[in-house]
Amino acid sequence: MKPLSARILVLALAALCFGCQPGKSDLYSQLQDESPSARVAAIVTAADQRDDKAIPHLVDRLTDSDKAVRFYAIMSLERITDQTMDYRHYDPPEERRKAVKRWRQWLTDRNKTAPP
Repeated sequence: MKPLSARILVLALAALCFGCQPGKSDLYSQLQDESPSARVAAIVTAADQRDDKAIPHLVDRLTDSDKAVRFYAIMSLERITDQTMDYRHYDPPEERRKAVKRWRQWLTDRNKTAPP
């Protein structure tokens, strides 16, 4: 499946699940929804909106038990930040943990340098 086709499929799924794009607080809670399809839809929305405030939530989704959620989380992080920290959703758990640690360090460093 081509990436564009997969993206269209996810956007269609999001429309079916939610009817419209969620508000910011709804978006952040949907990123933690128990349904993987709801999490994916929220991840796609965060990327489409290039929502910087969603980045910590997206980093959390890199440890998701669902491979599709992890895939969309890293794709969205890359779209928002232009970085992957060498994270690959299909890597063994130990390699993913190392990359998530790099993401969390990046977040910490970013917060230290962010203006108040």
